[in-house]
Amino acid sequence: MLLTTATNRALALPEIVFEILACLEAQAELCPQQIQASLRACSLVSRTWFFDANIFLYRTPYIRNGRGSENKVNALVRTLTTTNRGLYVRSLSRCKLELWEMFSSLDKLFEPCPRLSSISLCFRSGEQGHLMEPFETEAFRTLDSTIAQGMAHIQELDLTSVSINSVDKDDTTYADAALNCISACTRLHKLVTTRADWSNIRTISKHLTDLSISFLAPPDLKTSVALAPSLVNLTSLHLHHAPQAIPAHDFSRVLAQYCRSLTMLDICPETITTQALETLVLHNPGLVSIYLRNCPDVYTAAVLKHPPQNLEFFDMGTVDSQLILMALAACPKLTSTGKSSPRNNNTVEFWQSFLEKARQIQELHVERWSDFHSKDLFFNTVLPKLGPQLVRIWFGWRDLLGCDELQQVLTSCDRLQVLRAPVKGNGQNLVRCFKVVESRSRLREVRLFGDNVKFCDDDKRRMQRFLPVLCSFST
Repeated sequence: MLLTTATNRALALPEIVFEILACLEAQAELCPQQIQASLRACSLVSRTWFFDANIFLYRTPYIRNGRGSENKVNALVRTLTTTNRGLYVRSLSRCKLELWEMFSSLDKLFEPCPRLSSISLCFRSGEQGHLMEPFETEAFRTLDSTIAQGMAHIQELDLTSVSINSVDKDDTTYADAALNCISACTRLHKLVTTRADWSNIRTISKHLTDLSISFLAPPDLKTSVALAPSLVNLTSLHLHHAPQAIPAHDFSRVLAQYCRSLTMLDICPETITTQALETLVLHNPGLVSIYLRNCPDVYTAAVLKHPPQNLEFFDMGTVDSQLILMALAACPKLTSTGKSSPRNNNTVEFWQSFLEKARQIQELHVERWSDFHSKDLFFNTVLPKLGPQLVRIWFGWRDLLGCDELQQVLTSCDRLQVLRAPVKGNGQNLVRCFKVVESRSRLREVRLFGDNVKFCDDDKRRMQRFLPVLCSFST
C-alpha cells in the first residue's frame, strides 16, 4: 500500500522520476553486472514505453513540422494518452510548437494537458510556407473560444520566433497576431518576444513579472502610460533594440516612473536615456543584477549615482577603468562584474587596485587575456589573489587553456563550483587535471569545449567516476 502511494506520487511528478532514472542509468554503467541489473530493476516505470514518453514529457515537447498539423496533433495526443502515460500528460506544463498550419489544431492539446502553462511558438524562418501563412488566413487574428480558453491559463509565453522579418509579408498581420496572442494570456507572468510591434497594443496581463523584449516599433508615450499599471509588478526587465528600429525611450521613461520592484535589469542605449536609467535605478533599490549592453560610460555613471546596495552582478561592458573601481567601492555585495573590462589604463597598477577592492568577488569572466593586460598577469597575479574566493569562472572561446593552465586554475580555486572553459590537449591529460583536485573538489558543473579535443567514452566515465558533477564535452 505504501509503495503504491509513493509510486503514484512519483508518477504525478515526472521530473523527479526522470532524475531518479537518469541517476540510476548513469551509475549502472560503472557497477558490476549483477548490481547493474538491480539498479535498472528499480525503475518505477516500465522500460518498454518510458524512453518514448521521455521525449515528450521530461523535456519540453517540441512538435515539429506543422504541415498536416491536425493529423500530427491527433497522433501526438493519442500517443501521450495511452496506458499510464495519461498521468504524465496531465502533469505536462511546457510545450514548444513549430507552427505552420497547426494553430487551428492547438485546442486538441489543451484538453488532455490541463496544466499546460508554458508555451513557445516558433517557425522555420526563411522557408517557403512558414508560420506566417496561417496568420494571413486569420488563424491567429481571431482566436476560437477553445484556444482562447486554453491560452488564458498560459503563464509563460515565448514568441521569440514570431517576428516581423520577411519583406514580402504584411507586417500588420504579424503584429496583430502577436498582440492577439498576448492579450489572450490573461494570467501571463513571463513574456519573451523579439522584433515586436507594440504601436497598437491595448492590453497585457496585470500579473506580468518578467518581460524580455526587443522592439521594432515600441508603444508611444500615450500607449505606454496606458500600459504602465499592468507593468508595475515587473521584477525582471530585458529591454533590447532590433536593428533599424525606433528607439524605445518613451516606453522606458514611463517604466522608470512606475516600476518599483525590479531585481534584474538588462538594457542597451537605444532603449533608455541616461536620465531615465538614473530614475529607474533610484526607484528600484532592490536591484540585484544590471547588464549594460554596449552602453557609453555615462550609463555606468548614471547607475553609480544611486548605487543599489544589494547589487551582486554588474556588467558594464568596456568602460573607463575608474568606473570599475568605483562600482567595486560603491556596491558592497557585488560578487561579479561580468565581462566588464577597462578601456584605458589596463595596467598592472590598475589590476592591483582592482584586487584590493575585489574582496567580495566570487565570479570571473575571462573573455580574452588582453582584458587582463596580459596572460602572464592573469596567471601570476590575478588568479593567485582571486582564485581562493572564486565560485564560478567562465572562459571565453578565443583563448584555449592547455592542460597545465587548466590544472593551475583548478588548484588555485579551492571553492570553485562552476567551470566553463575552452581547452586543448587530449582527453586523458585533461582528465588527469581534474584527478589532481579529486579529494577536495567542490565542482558541481563542468563544461569543456575546444578544437580537436577527443574525449573517448572511457575518459568521460573516468571523470564522472571521481567527479560526480554535470559534465559536458563539445568540440
